[in-house]
Amino acid sequence: MGSVKDLKVIVKPAPNKMGVGRFHFSDRYSVFDWGEMPDHIDGKGAALCLMGAYCFERLESEGLETHYRGLVDKNGEVVTFKDLEAPTS
Repeated sequence: MGSVKDLKVIVKPAPNKMGVGRFHFSDRYSVFDWGEMPDHIDGKGAALCLMGAYCFERLESEGLETHYRGLVDKNGEVVTFKDLEAPTS
């Protein structure tokens, strides 16, 4: 998908139904149009994931609807930001 995240399709979309996908945020990074750099930044993926989750949950707490469903914890369960026990990417 890109240099910093990958998308896994969980449920394919249909003409009358939205699909379900999961982003995995990696520790990879890129610089402008040069593409992926050879080294990685440890913890970057988890940090991006948590920042995104916080923002989506904050928007929803203010009444804005989003496509966000939650974070996937170490057991594969979908949880909220406050219920997450350890960082995830």
